[in-house]
Amino acid sequence: MTLGEGKEKVYKLMDEWSSGGTRTEDADIEAKMAAFFDIGQKDVAQVRHIRRVYALPLEEGATAYPMPSDFLQAVAVWRDGKRSRRYGWRAGEILVPASDTAEAIEIEYYAMPATVDADTPDSYVFEVAEEAANILPFFVASQQLITDLVIDYAGLYALYQERLAMLAQLESTYSGGGGGALTNTLFR
Repeated sequence: MTLGEGKEKVYKLMDEWSSGGTRTEDADIEAKMAAFFDIGQKDVAQVRHIRRVYALPLEEGATAYPMPSDFLQAVAVWRDGKRSRRYGWRAGEILVPASDTAEAIEIEYYAMPATVDADTPDSYVFEVAEEAANILPFFVASQQLITDLVIDYAGLYALYQERLAMLAQLESTYSGGGGGALTNTLFR
């Protein structure tokens, strides 16, 4: 789903349409739209993870390699194509002993999506999976209505929460129940 498609769904959920069938223009709604989609996408990315792989740019003599800026949590380390637990971590860096003879080290990780802001074009495709992107309009519409004294936001927010719980169940099934992420204990 694109940001523009998400916005259209938000307007429909909020019933922001005239009796003639055209969308009602509201600068206040539009001004908050990107920020709410940003919060929502980052929220669902904590539940329905974005998985990425980063190949370390191995250099002779280097022992600490910083993770990419979108790095959220390590899932697995692959050394020459095989899963490995031989490396340690320190403050967002993987530690590789200078004596290591690996030809390739890849980090499989959960990523944080890029920030959606006022300059993000409507053609931007959400980084979360499609089933996760489809619940974003419920979150955004509820946040748009939270200050409305006439229309209650609670129903839309409850639908968002239900769908978020379903995503959590889907992620648990997808990752084998444990989320798949490495914990600090695995690196000791």
